[in-house]
Amino acid sequence: MVAMNKFSKNVFYIFIILNSFFLPSNVSANQKECEEKPSVFIISPQDGFVSESNSVKVLFGSKNVEINPAGKGEIANNKCFASGHHHLLVNIETLPESFIPFDKGYIHFGGGQTETILDLDPGTYSLQLILGSYVHNSRMQVNNFTGQGPFLSEKITIKVN
Repeated sequence: MVAMNKFSKNVFYIFIILNSFFLPSNVSANQKECEEKPSVFIISPQDGFVSESNSVKVLFGSKNVEINPAGKGEIANNKCFASGHHHLLVNIETLPESFIPFDKGYIHFGGGQTETILDLDPGTYSLQLILGSYVHNSRMQVNNFTGQGPFLSEKITIKVN
């Protein structure tokens, strides 16, 4: 993970807030107009997975989501799709209220990655995906779905022996 000092975090958050005022937004989609709401999910490992290795590959999935890098402010072409990027929550019990922190347990995939390999010590871990907007916000407008976030996967539990 990238370590950020307090000053860098403050500058980043100011940039995010100011940036959000200047980017255009589409007309919000009515959820009733769309066959399926956007969703994110963990393809693998499955809930209850036990690894004999410290390296655990995690594959991310999404439906009705255009995965875009952080900072780009791209809007999905399909009004029933969300636009954003993945964040993996490791052993996080309380979801972020808006912005996804750059703290331990919150792994950001701002480059649009759809998989990772975790290097974990022996123990039990909970894993959950959350979709973040281009400014790492889980509840603000994620493309057309204003007020309909956060988009979360089911939480899974894995064990590393």
